[in-house]
Amino acid sequence: MIEYYLFTHKGGEQTYNEGVFPIANIDLSIGIISSANLGENCARNVRIFKEILGSDMIQGNLSNLSGVIDKNLADEAEYMVLRISDEKIESIRRGGVYGKIVKDGELKVLPNGVMRLEDEDRIVCGTEEFFSNLADESILADSMFAESSQEWMEYLIRRISDVNWLSGGNLSAVTLIVRSGD
Repeated sequence: MIEYYLFTHKGGEQTYNEGVFPIANIDLSIGIISSANLGENCARNVRIFKEILGSDMIQGNLSNLSGVIDKNLADEAEYMVLRISDEKIESIRRGGVYGKIVKDGELKVLPNGVMRLEDEDRIVCGTEEFFSNLADESILADSMFAESSQEWMEYLIRRISDVNWLSGGNLSAVTLIVRSGD
């Protein structure tokens, strides 16, 4: 089982230019988009991204899906798509949306492609703005103390709030914990 918790926040911005979209299919798929640098085309790109993720293409090859997304979104749109099961995670990304994985007590950047997962592996994915006020040591420490994906996210948000009172830009992120034994 994959436990996850989504977080979105408008911050000090007038509009929300991002999105985190979970898709329930055979595995869990999650898409994160940041289009804040697109000006008035933000909402259109978020809508297109969500439509593509909601289509049957989400069940196919992620490289093909990435090609469709790249073809339909503005070049400046940044995104990440994850497909995750108890055994593996597959990810594709473009731009400043990325992930980190806590595996065997170490924090690593989540690579594009496929990675094997084990029980209690912990993953956080988000926009560049989300990660900008978080040190790797803090992400790792919070993951070790948190008993759930929601609690882990709450720790991370508290750290961001301590720096900027959540008044910075839009924040979008997801925390995931692999629970193979459940």
